Amino acid sequence: MKHRNLEILREHYINVPDFIVVDGKEELDLSFSKEELFAVRSSFEVEDNDENSFAGQFDTFLNINRRDVSFYIDKVKESYKKLNITNTASKVIVQEMIQSDYSGVIFTANPTGILNEMVIVAGEGLGCNIVEDKISTTTYYYNVDDKNYYFENENILNKNILNDLIEIAVKIKKIFQKDMDIEYAVKDDNVYILQARPITTLKYSKTVILDNSNIVESYPGISLPLTQSFAKQIYADVFKHCIYHLSQKDKNLVDGMSDHLDHMLACTNGRIYYDINNWYLIIKLLPCSDKLIKIWQEMLGVENKYVNDEKIPVTFLTKIKIVISFLHFLKSTPGSMEKLNRKFEADLIIFKEQVQSQNSLQDLLDTYKVIETAISSDWYITLINDMYTFIYTGLLSKKEKEQLNDIKNLESMKPVMALNMLIHVYKKEKKSNRFNKLFEQYIELYGDRCLGELKLETQTYRVNPDLLLEYIQTQNETSLNKTSENMKENRKLKKAKLGIYNREISRLNRTRIFGLARSIFLKIGEILTAEGKLEHREDIFYLFLDEINEKDSYIGLVKARKIEYKKNENIPAYSRLVYADEIVEKHFENISMINNHDNLFGIGSSMGIVEGEVIVVKEADSNLSVKNKIIVAESTDPGWVLLIKDAKGIIVERGSILSHTAIITRELKKPSIVNVKNATGLLKNGDRVQLDAYKGIVRRIDGTL
Repeated sequence: MKHRNLEILREHYINVPDFIVVDGKEELDLSFSKEELFAVRSSFEVEDNDENSFAGQFDTFLNINRRDVSFYIDKVKESYKKLNITNTASKVIVQEMIQSDYSGVIFTANPTGILNEMVIVAGEGLGCNIVEDKISTTTYYYNVDDKNYYFENENILNKNILNDLIEIAVKIKKIFQKDMDIEYAVKDDNVYILQARPITTLKYSKTVILDNSNIVESYPGISLPLTQSFAKQIYADVFKHCIYHLSQKDKNLVDGMSDHLDHMLACTNGRIYYDINNWYLIIKLLPCSDKLIKIWQEMLGVENKYVNDEKIPVTFLTKIKIVISFLHFLKSTPGSMEKLNRKFEADLIIFKEQVQSQNSLQDLLDTYKVIETAISSDWYITLINDMYTFIYTGLLSKKEKEQLNDIKNLESMKPVMALNMLIHVYKKEKKSNRFNKLFEQYIELYGDRCLGELKLETQTYRVNPDLLLEYIQTQNETSLNKTSENMKENRKLKKAKLGIYNREISRLNRTRIFGLARSIFLKIGEILTAEGKLEHREDIFYLFLDEINEKDSYIGLVKARKIEYKKNENIPAYSRLVYADEIVEKHFENISMINNHDNLFGIGSSMGIVEGEVIVVKEADSNLSVKNKIIVAESTDPGWVLLIKDAKGIIVERGSILSHTAIITRELKKPSIVNVKNATGLLKNGDRVQLDAYKGIVRRIDGTL
């Protein structure tokens, strides 16, 4: 019953307006209150239970004068007859009337199926005006993991009231141990809870958890459909080969896990996430999985440590095979990575020739499939190398982790050194033969390395070499620190560095794979444009892989998707989304964010202390002037090395000690802090801050943080 829920709230010191419960047998006694106006509410036995809420089906009367309360109690009871239920206890709540400045409803989980998103509906005046659509309302959406919210329409609640509502809602959910539908009123900045009932429409059999830890570095912001489908296919195929080899070629196990393996990545509103439950299922197949999950979470910067109980059932023999294979792979990983890198260099030459020789849509699609299959069948070893790197890095002490720099011949640094030489020659000789030769070599080796390099739609230096020339013309040489000789490196540190070294090679090679795919799809785009099926070759990126064929015109579809993806840019990129049963997409016209963090702190990933002016980088642009400034960004990818090299330091909202930001800044000797919540929202261009990577703290020079 509704009244029992109110009694429970009152017992837990939730601010509920004083009330009494009337069953009609005793004489009405209003001595509990000195107020003159009351609300008379239903409290039917079957109302507000776990299965049915019956919200709005029984009468409620507001602003009832003390002398008329008995009359309206009878009218509420009369409304119970609507259900034609007999022999059921029924009561009525008489509650002090709150003449609210604002009122509304809180859902501790979004009823559309987003479990970690609270929804707060607010309007001016009494709640009945909201229910009857007599006034305009504002809806706030609060992500309980990121602790940020955004809203539709006009912001009418101040931040203190919003935070009070959120805090009370979290407490009520904890009291009832379920998601709740809560009615509230605000008077003179005081929050009153009028009633609370379970959200009866929110029923589900499983949760789908999306997490952008680490993956956001590769796919920041919006990714177009072709990138989404290509990335999902690559991940699925590589993981299938990994399980196949780990289980010593147990095809039945791979087939049984196919639904999970096909969904290692998931997309919503144009953003790419890990479907993280599926990652945990795979790690659970490995020996010492509980410890490996903790290491994996730390290395990828996964903040919410929740892991569900689901496991893939495997036989004892299969478990033994996986243990043996895993231990063997860990031991042989460095050698296997070296072989893979040599093989890829040779294969890449052949792949490029195949792509250049094909000129029909079907031949290009066939070539793509051949290349994708060949690469994914070899690439599983990079997953083992990742775990090899994570394990040995995770075993390091804090002091040893600070020494994860000075890695000789680190692949991520080679584009910087080559670019330095290009800038040096250009300043002296302009477009000489020597410069032209070096320029062509750079495009051939590193033309795919740039900001947003794993998005197929990105204009890389290979696609548009003029972008590189423009960059060179505006830049000066960067002073690069020489690798120092470490006198003492223990076995763990050496192995961690070796894992990072090989990981960075595979990352650059992955960039080249995406560059190869980009060239294939751009050629397909040219063919479809020539046939009148697309307006521009780049429109190919608005199609999913399985939509590309020789039959249809895509012009109308692409136009619709351009509108859709433009709107997606306004929807916040939450770090974690939890869904009931399935992913649901959002559709908004106009929304605004509210910053809800007062302090800036994170994980120091490259040690040092610097002070300087902030430049907030929300969109990748290699031509930004960051000289002697402190970059603030949501995330980075390997291409950011071209920006970071000129900055004083960098503050990033996402990341871990093995993220691109951490690895590059350590090599460049630039102080950095990762995992700084809402840095791009709290800091703005021109702010002066102190970046203290030793303590993981960012302070404004004027002391406001």
